[in-house]
Amino acid sequence: MSAKKQLLAQYDLHNLLFNNVTADISDDEASQSVADPMNSVKWLAGHLVWAQLNLANISGVQVVIPWGYQFMSKEGATEADYNAPKTEVPTLETIKAKWNEVSSAIRTGLENLPEEALSSTIQVPHPILPFDNTLSGLWAFINHHQAYTIGQIGILRRGLGKAAMKYN
Repeated sequence: MSAKKQLLAQYDLHNLLFNNVTADISDDEASQSVADPMNSVKWLAGHLVWAQLNLANISGVQVVIPWGYQFMSKEGATEADYNAPKTEVPTLETIKAKWNEVSSAIRTGLENLPEEALSSTIQVPHPILPFDNTLSGLWAFINHHQAYTIGQIGILRRGLGKAAMKYN
């Protein structure tokens, strides 16, 4: 299997796991902090959707997440993110709906990337080694980020008294 197919397989897994890990969590539960200063399920889910913008950029797909800046991290935020007008924080259902709305378009864009594009050097290095500064290295790092954050939600769902996340 090619590197691109492996990265796409991870992307597909994250789509499944995002929906599974957020299942059966109400908006009230999603807004709770299990322990201070831990993030809430809602913030982590919103952050995952915000991070999808990076994959949209890689894939050349334009997606709009009007409230995404509310879930950004310092490392990945732009000045435009920080200066965006404030809006109401969306519900967990809205966040999940946005994830599912943009994920298929992003996947199509990623699937249509030419193999040779994956070895191209990116201009802005990503924050974690051992990934190189190629487009595939950035994509692999983003996949890691998505998996890590989904895992955090998995721990929080157990803290909320929910059943463990399912893989199927």
